[in-house]
Amino acid sequence: DQILSHKVYGITNTAINEIIDKRSPPVLRAIRSKLGLNHHALIIPSDVHDYLVDEKILPQEKFVGVCGGNILDEDHTKELIDMLVNGVDGNAKNNSGDQKNPTEKKDNRIQKVGAALFFREHVISILKIPLGNGACYFDLIDSLPTRKTGGMACRTRCKDRSSFETMLGWYACSKFTEGQCDFIDSNQWNDGMCDFDPRVFQGFVWAE
Repeated sequence: DQILSHKVYGITNTAINEIIDKRSPPVLRAIRSKLGLNHHALIIPSDVHDYLVDEKILPQEKFVGVCGGNILDEDHTKELIDMLVNGVDGNAKNNSGDQKNPTEKKDNRIQKVGAALFFREHVISILKIPLGNGACYFDLIDSLPTRKTGGMACRTRCKDRSSFETMLGWYACSKFTEGQCDFIDSNQWNDGMCDFDPRVFQGFVWAE
């Protein structure tokens, strides 16, 4: 995989490898130890978020918002993508209780924005890299090695919003088993049953 310029592309492959191989394992061990979990136990994203904030690894003021729902429903994923693009939570309220204007005070589109996407008991990273004039790249980074990637983590780059939306849908569909596909074909989405639905996702977003 080509080493990418930090100035142009946001984060180098070397930095990604260091985060996956060196910086993340101690954090995950500390969280599992704090929660009394064994070393292979699943950690829910909110516990990771709380730990990163408590340890001041991520400042609370940089947290944009959290959303979730059916990853195959464009109305649900639109909220996540809008937060990535705009760097603000469009559903958040300002101090007077009114809906916030995503473009008020400054152009948040020039911010670097990142998200942790929790789906199918796995977390991937999404980075928005602003290029200027409202344009941006989206990087989807998956730490899970596969045979297709030669046993390595992978980064998939999308050069506009449309291609990222398509990539996100492809990624989701690639994770379903045949049995889960049968379930999806036979059952409409129900918010009340989302914990048992393979389509459920949750996204946490931060802005620079």
